[in-house]
Amino acid sequence: MRKLMFTISLGLAIHIANAQSVSPQLVSTAGDSFNNTSYQLDWSIGELQTETFAGSQNTLTQGFHQGTYTITSIHENPLLEFTITVFPNPTTEFIMLKVESEKFNEMFYTVTDLTGKILETGKLINETEQINFTHYAVGSYIVTISQNNQLLKSFQIIKN
Repeated sequence: MRKLMFTISLGLAIHIANAQSVSPQLVSTAGDSFNNTSYQLDWSIGELQTETFAGSQNTLTQGFHQGTYTITSIHENPLLEFTITVFPNPTTEFIMLKVESEKFNEMFYTVTDLTGKILETGKLINETEQINFTHYAVGSYIVTISQNNQLLKSFQIIKN
């Protein structure tokens, strides 16, 4: 009888343990999470200490978010048959966006900060467009160029 009770208890315990789901949760003063097909943005306020440990299959982050952003890559479409340049970089006031293509008037630009917040969007009217950065704080920004809802190229812009 004891063996039967032990076996049933062990089976029930294993079943309950397998029924648990693990989902990341955070208790902080403020925060939110946003997802779309291209990006994921998570932010929070209130963590005093953060650290990340990475293994072969898992990543554990203490404090949920890191205080430093590192841009590891900037998108560039290798199939572009034209040139898109941005200058000067770094800038203090304006950047010039130059597109060497006959189809520049079908292109749009977007300026975002490192949290993914869209700060400015616009349609390219001329081959060379001037974008005003005087009202942005000192920091790093991402300028993306798209055409027909397809990302063509991204630039990291540093505002001094």
